[in-house]
Amino acid sequence: MELLLNYGFAWIAMGLTLILAIVYMTRKMIKTSDNKKLWIKINKGLRKYHKEIGVALIGFGLIHGLSSSMSVFTLNMGTLAWIFSIVLGLNWLFRAPLSKSVQWMKIHRILTVGFVLVLMLHLNEVGGVQILSILSNSESAQTITTLEGLTTGEQLTYGTFTDGTYTGTATGYGSGLTVEIVLLDNTITSINIISHNEKNSQYYSKAFSKVPSSILNDQSLDVDTVSGATFSSVGIINAVNNALSKALIDGSLPSNLSLPTKRRH
Repeated sequence: MELLLNYGFAWIAMGLTLILAIVYMTRKMIKTSDNKKLWIKINKGLRKYHKEIGVALIGFGLIHGLSSSMSVFTLNMGTLAWIFSIVLGLNWLFRAPLSKSVQWMKIHRILTVGFVLVLMLHLNEVGGVQILSILSNSESAQTITTLEGLTTGEQLTYGTFTDGTYTGTATGYGSGLTVEIVLLDNTITSINIISHNEKNSQYYSKAFSKVPSSILNDQSLDVDTVSGATFSSVGIINAVNNALSKALIDGSLPSNLSLPTKRRH
């Protein structure tokens, strides 16, 4: 649900941005189109609620930022886009005094161009549109890591394990991070992340590519987490731990790692 809200509010903000931008586009169409009456009507209709839509954009942008993995109170493109939306609102609010010294509309259009550019950079920053994350509450078959190509002669030292395939689940940034491991002769030979609810591939992809390889290479859960992807790293380690517990015959596994106290990767 949290993932859906995050991307849902992001799409609402994008939709509001598009509606606000159409106002400018309709002004251009009035000058160039043969059907000026239609475009004048559309322009007037949109301008009637321009202020309300702008306020809604600021509000939904804030909600999206608060539910995102990147804090709205840190410097990132998402926060910068939100600041642009606030400055645009202030520019409109103080248009009367501004008109005495400068052309407020020209400033408004320049700010709009800046806002759109920063918004595009933000989309790139978070890994694109990620529409599949909205349609599904989980992403599957993200990565499969095997011993092939890894330099290891180690075996698990926690005890004795039954050969076979086992699944384990833990919480990373989101709940439901599920892995599938294959055990053979007291060695993990494969780790497959089969589903998850992590946010922003620019973060979790780092953990997905490095942590399973480290566990396989060391045959240990005592591996380093990935800077910038701590939540996802801890989730993978704990999920593998959970899977190992189902195969354990004798011995003991380490306690699960604790997630960071702050809601950040």
